[in-house]
Amino acid sequence: MRTTTALVILFGLFSITKGALPDASEFTRLRMEYADAPDALYSWAIDNDRVAALEVFKHDKSQFVGMAIAWLKRCPIDARVRTMLASALSELGRSGETISHRYIYYGLLASIVGEADGFSKEKAFRVVSVDEEYDVCSYLGARVLEQRIDGHFDVLTIMLKEQKKELYFDVTIVFRNENRSLQQKK
Repeated sequence: MRTTTALVILFGLFSITKGALPDASEFTRLRMEYADAPDALYSWAIDNDRVAALEVFKHDKSQFVGMAIAWLKRCPIDARVRTMLASALSELGRSGETISHRYIYYGLLASIVGEADGFSKEKAFRVVSVDEEYDVCSYLGARVLEQRIDGHFDVLTIMLKEQKKELYFDVTIVFRNENRSLQQKK
């Protein structure tokens, strides 16, 4: 009960009860609001602050925590940094915060996956960043072999449980934000 209360206090965005799984609709709303913001990043993997934080994670968990929190203020939907932050907090003995960030991580993934299975265009995962594609693959334990564009779908050929498969991602929002970013630079 204490952990549940801490989650509600820490993140105010989410109303949860003991034993509840993340409500994907709240995380979908969070992802869509982020994607609709004029300064939304369509890809965050190459952001210098993020890259520096990931490097620091390897050798200084305490410093990483500060850098990750600062990064997540800019990009609150970065699932990879969320799970890395949870791991760092766990190593530092900060279990309440660990649980909060793991909860958000699983909520973000539930939001991406939703009712889709990703094995066809009709059941494609809807992403707001190419980085989310790799978060899903990592979560599934899949290894990416190839990537190609097919209309407004990104198609990743993956190895999953020793089987070669294709995963489809609807990248309509990614294209929109990439175009918006290019227009702003003109």
